[in-house]
Amino acid sequence: MIELKEWIEDGITIRKTNNGYQVFTIPTQHFDINDLSELTPDRFKAEVEKQQKNIEMQNELLALAFGKRVKAGLFDDLFKND
Repeated sequence: MIELKEWIEDGITIRKTNNGYQVFTIPTQHFDINDLSELTPDRFKAEVEKQQKNIEMQNELLALAFGKRVKAGLFDDLFKND
């Protein structure tokens, strides 16, 4: 359990599902496993990396969406000082 400490020190939730388990930690968010033996440091590391990539993609998409709206002037009324 000590080798998992860095991944679960802020808490862990494990919920039984029809297909195995759903695990939640703050750094990994939700992920599914078939068996509790899959909860290894390597699995947690992979899930954290996956979550970080998801966050990067979301940030890129938001930047693209809001960047286009700013250029189009759709937010001008929010920044006017009348």
